[in-house]
Amino acid sequence: CMCMRMCMCMCLMGAAAALQAQTACRRAATAARHCTPYARDLAFVAGLVVATEPFAVGEKPIGSWFAEEQALSILMSQAESARRLDSGGRDASVQRWKVATGIEFPGMVARSETPMEVTIDSETPRLSISSGDSKTVCEGGPSWARGLLARIGEIAETSSSNVVELRDAPGGKVVCVSTISLKVSLDIPALLLPPFVPAGPFERAGSESIQKLLDRDMEPLLAKFCEAYCKW
Repeated sequence: CMCMRMCMCMCLMGAAAALQAQTACRRAATAARHCTPYARDLAFVAGLVVATEPFAVGEKPIGSWFAEEQALSILMSQAESARRLDSGGRDASVQRWKVATGIEFPGMVARSETPMEVTIDSETPRLSISSGDSKTVCEGGPSWARGLLARIGEIAETSSSNVVELRDAPGGKVVCVSTISLKVSLDIPALLLPPFVPAGPFERAGSESIQKLLDRDMEPLLAKFCEAYCKW
């Protein structure tokens, strides 16, 4: 699911912002370094509803397509890898997956692994994908950078969902509609983002970044999902 790549990007953005603020704080007076610590909450939010062109439902019900691993792999194809974890078969109404997304830095790769829960209602039909907490593993690079990125989970909490369903269209056809929501919350220590630094610009910039990713990527991804159904 593309939400995982976005979550990873936003977490890295937050960590980079925190690191930049930390560098500035080191120049402050000794008294400032011993002030009572507290955290500041930042939230990056985005959402989108996108629909395909109308198409005719084939001989095979689209609800059965929702349960196919091929279909789910397409919806998660923007991750570096996607792997099903449970052994429930195609008739299972709930599936567990894990997606991995890598981001390369000079001399280092940060890889985020995220569990996904997939709920399938073949009768409606309706498909829901939601994410769990990510774990970041770093390969190469300096130890301080690996430590920073690996601790992202301590300050970041992500929640994402993607609901795919059918709606009627003129001429006896249907459209496939995807409703996506994403929220990334950062709990940043005040010493890294002091009170005199306004949170608003950070939140607006972060929300705009993930919204642009949704706007750019989701429509062609959903179109590919429906084209694969028609071939199937």
